[in-house]
Amino acid sequence: MKHERIYLNDSDLRVYIDTYVANSENCRDAILVIPGGGYGNVCTDREGEPIALEFFSRGYNAFVLGYRVGKYEDKYPDQLVDAGSAMIYIKEHAAELKINPERVFAMGFSAGGHLCGCLATMFNYPEVKEAFGDKHMMIKPKGVVLSYPVTIARPNTHVGSFKNLLKKPLEEYTEEEIRKLSLDTAVTSESSPMFVWHTAEDAVVPVEGSLRLGLALSAAKVPYRLAIYPYGPHGVALANEITAGNNPAFIQPIAEAWCEQADEWIKTL
Repeated sequence: MKHERIYLNDSDLRVYIDTYVANSENCRDAILVIPGGGYGNVCTDREGEPIALEFFSRGYNAFVLGYRVGKYEDKYPDQLVDAGSAMIYIKEHAAELKINPERVFAMGFSAGGHLCGCLATMFNYPEVKEAFGDKHMMIKPKGVVLSYPVTIARPNTHVGSFKNLLKKPLEEYTEEEIRKLSLDTAVTSESSPMFVWHTAEDAVVPVEGSLRLGLALSAAKVPYRLAIYPYGPHGVALANEITAGNNPAFIQPIAEAWCEQADEWIKTL
């Protein structure tokens, strides 16, 4: 396996992808993994390399994104520009990364799920076109997997993520900002297909957001799958002992099925 760090922003070393590329001449599908962390001070390690290795073992070349968080000036659309830069890099370097540029997927967790959903829905936003010019459509994944994602800029969500995203309290968001940055209202018929999963017991990011996103995808006739598992707190990651750390609540055999189900779903696209 070829494992290296590739920096994407010469002026900010926080923006990079870590590669997990097979030593093979055969082309694989690619997955960009986007860890969560509430758009706060860090990107969560539990939702980075372990996820990449799991899907590497399933036949994908995987890439873990490091994106801008932690400073007051780190606010939207910086994180979307970072994720979009990673998508474009992977596609433009498909030959050396041994991937099919037509089959580049993205997978995000919690706030990283929101960022992943932004890639899937916001490729035509003016700020994206300004950042990427005629390459703006290259940020769109073939499909996305959103894991217990932050989705709606409304009170019944993880308000901290949106406070960190625009560096102001959610109650100060304008209605235009709420609609623009909520995935359910960003969805159009052009959006990427989505596999969305959540646990019903999630007390940090309520499952309601994923349910609303599913309804929006259905209304827009975007292919999707919605999986709600009964047990498990927020942040279960792989939902097994690999990412549980010292918290047995993160070991949830029913929710662990998401990896297999997401893999099967991706292969249908």
